[in-house]
Amino acid sequence: MALEEIKSKFEGNWQFIKAENGDEYLEAMGMNLIKRKAVAQLKPILIIAVKDGKVEFVRKLPMKEVRNQLTLDQENDVNEDDRKFKANFTYSDGKLTVDLKAVDGKSKDSVIVREIEGENLIQTATCNGITAKTTFKRS
Repeated sequence: MALEEIKSKFEGNWQFIKAENGDEYLEAMGMNLIKRKAVAQLKPILIIAVKDGKVEFVRKLPMKEVRNQLTLDQENDVNEDDRKFKANFTYSDGKLTVDLKAVDGKSKDSVIVREIEGENLIQTATCNGITAKTTFKRS
């Protein structure tokens, strides 16, 4: 039931519109200045798909794709570049929440929440009390 609702609300290609407080969030995550400046120039495409009982998140960037498949209400292994996390993935009140716990000794815990507001997908990411907000529009 939840996967059907996720599919109808979230599935599709989402174009980056704007980011707020991204540099501060990436700094809280432990990213160095040079990498933060490079990331700030990116305008990723977010692709969300429901398949085989999982939700797949793909971030398309000019030089690569970052792909993770998550199972609802289970602990999932997540790899983001060279960072590794255990992720608890839930869906409640129309929000997709990924609670990331760092397991590699170099990353920091964070929580990512995605929800639909009007025609936009709003993604908030929080680390150490610092929150970034990214807005996407369905393409």
